Amino acid sequence: MTSKNYKTAAYSVAIELSRSEPEVFDQVIDLSKWWPEDFEGDNLQLNSEFTFKTTDSHYSKNKVVEFVPTHKIVWLTTESIRKTDNFDWTGTKMIFELTPRGGNTLLKFTYDGVVPEDEYDRLVEVCDFVIKEKLYNFIESFTATIELARSPQDIFNSIKDVPVWWSKDFEGSSSQLNDEFVIHHPERHYSRQKLTEVIPGKKVVWLVTESKLNWLKKDQAEWTNTKMIFEISTKKDTSVLQFTHEGLVPEKECFDICSQGWNLVIKDRLFHFIKEGKTI
Repeated sequence: MTSKNYKTAAYSVAIELSRSEPEVFDQVIDLSKWWPEDFEGDNLQLNSEFTFKTTDSHYSKNKVVEFVPTHKIVWLTTESIRKTDNFDWTGTKMIFELTPRGGNTLLKFTYDGVVPEDEYDRLVEVCDFVIKEKLYNFIESFTATIELARSPQDIFNSIKDVPVWWSKDFEGSSSQLNDEFVIHHPERHYSRQKLTEVIPGKKVVWLVTESKLNWLKKDQAEWTNTKMIFEISTKKDTSVLQFTHEGLVPEKECFDICSQGWNLVIKDRLFHFIKEGKTI
């Protein structure tokens, strides 16, 4: 690197979250769930090392150099390369600081390192996207959890049978990767979902590619580009299903009503379908 091509930069962005500091901290360090690159490594703690990769074009190795539970985490980039132009940001620090604000938590992120001279605006865009969208949506999106004495595969198979637990107004397929299906309540709700991730016994992800919620006054396509994520884990003799509607956040007009709807659909209909075979 030379000073002609690179300059030091410090950019900070802050978001306020309606969760406690311990909750936010635990979600921040769960990088595989929200960081927009492939994560490889163990759970984050002091001195732990991990890597980020974007196909073969982008790589960085990082080390946690400061770890204060519920308050602060800092990692240092120890190796890096962007192969398209050989950009190397080794020595850069990523800093997350959490402070209480009433019943909420203020999270401040700072990029402290180097950037190509002509890419500061891009740095700002990337940081804003990662924190204000990816991390914010991961933490604030609606979630519902159910626990059952069923195997992960039983739960996985039940999720695929959408018409018997979500809506009979169903058309399409909901079993395999790239399947698409539509839920359509005339004059009320229309959404088209595509299966973008299917891991048997573990995870299913639907991407909403089209939507129209007729009862909304501002943006009737609020669901478009949001995701429904089903993650299955084990807990002693039971299985835990966590449902997340990623992108369904408090700022959306539909949040309150859709949250009530999902609680009914997941905690009542899906729960009783898995447990008892009860259909709608």
